[in-house]
Amino acid sequence: MRRWRWVILAVFLVLIAGAAAYPLIATANNDVAFCLSCHAMEEQGKSYETSYHAKEATCSTCHTSTIAQKYQSGARHVWGLIVGYDEIEIREESREVVAANCAACHAETSLHTRTKRERGQNCLECHKGHDPRAVHVNGFGQ
Repeated sequence: MRRWRWVILAVFLVLIAGAAAYPLIATANNDVAFCLSCHAMEEQGKSYETSYHAKEATCSTCHTSTIAQKYQSGARHVWGLIVGYDEIEIREESREVVAANCAACHAETSLHTRTKRERGQNCLECHKGHDPRAVHVNGFGQ
């Protein structure tokens, strides 16, 4: 009988560990549906789904650089969901990651991208949202 207690405890612990690890694994595996399941991401989800980036990229493609950062971001966002954050904003350190990922895809075909990156400018200084054509300058535009 004692042996069954250990088996039940082991199964219970595996289930708990799996439930706790799922958000991190989903983020690391570029699961867009998981990212957009959070109500705080509703606006970003709508703009992503209608952008041409939806055909070519996932959330993690643009917003993270390393597997460690994917896990960290996933954990932070899940924690925000648990404690009830209403809004998720891009962190300053993530702005450079996003800009570098923009350049990784667009620098080969865009003189504009190469020139701005060579000058040390961040794509997010002018471009906002998931549509890079949406330009905002001095608070105007989207």
